[in-house]
Amino acid sequence: MVFIPQRQPSTVWQFIDLPDEKLERVDLVAMNIAVAKGVAILANLDASRYIKTVDEWTREFAHWLPSAEAGFQRTPRKWKNDLRFFRVGMLQGFLGHHIGIRYIEAQKNAKGVSYTNPSDLFLNGLIDTRQGTCGNMAALHVAMARRMGWPVSLACAHCHFLSRYDDDEVVYNIEATSTHPGSFASDPDEVYIERFKLPRKAIACGSDLQKLTARQMLGAFIGLRARHHRDIGRRNAADADYALSRVLFPQCRSAYIGAMIPFIHRGSTLFDRGELGHPDSLFEDLAPIFSPHVYSASLAGTRATVLPKQGSDVYVVSPRNDEVARYQA
Repeated sequence: MVFIPQRQPSTVWQFIDLPDEKLERVDLVAMNIAVAKGVAILANLDASRYIKTVDEWTREFAHWLPSAEAGFQRTPRKWKNDLRFFRVGMLQGFLGHHIGIRYIEAQKNAKGVSYTNPSDLFLNGLIDTRQGTCGNMAALHVAMARRMGWPVSLACAHCHFLSRYDDDEVVYNIEATSTHPGSFASDPDEVYIERFKLPRKAIACGSDLQKLTARQMLGAFIGLRARHHRDIGRRNAADADYALSRVLFPQCRSAYIGAMIPFIHRGSTLFDRGELGHPDSLFEDLAPIFSPHVYSASLAGTRATVLPKQGSDVYVVSPRNDEVARYQA
């Protein structure tokens, strides 16, 4: 095991304040619990208890691993002839078979989930119940892998989280939600691209299927907290969390999508209808550019007129002052 300093930051802002090189060495469990404590009902979580549990599980795994590696030596071809692949996969198998980690049964195959219970997203819930979701299951695998000294981090595939081994020589994705006893799942990027219909831009922009830095992982955890706040109707809290999440992980496409409704709701509480800044003003400015046909339909029955398109430009007569505005499509 790699030594992790006993003294860890205890608040999100203390983690944020660290320079990148120090942030990369912090305990992911401590970071995750610090974010979770920002939810009112989790404010009294004892981070040290969860850190101790993950330390113990990692020691058990480190003690068990040498005997398991005998299997690799007998049939290395089954494991890509790569001990790195075997080890990172065996960690996932250990979590399922020895620790008893499972995906939350009620959420299996669900078309949509409302995360009203924040413990479904953070490590406290997974450690206490041995049941979790991609958010906390992948975080546990990464936290233990880092304790072993392995170059593992979280990665995103749309709104899904996975554990990603990347030493700049090889890349192995570990599907943390697959916990069948005695096995583990490791699919190449192409499988996730097909499963989640990821466009090239999702990868090229740095959002999906990239090894995340510690700062980006902190942003991802705050994004999970935002998701909980959104799902329980605390839209202003969700807006604040999504804003901070995107500062730390600005490339994250799923956080951008999640942030839209809370952001617009916040605007509706700050401005009266008709004021610049109200969501209506955003619609008036943006819709002619990106959705001129939708904009035309929305103006039916008003004095506003969308003139015939000329080249790539759309001309709109304002219903407020009859001025003609030109929008480049």
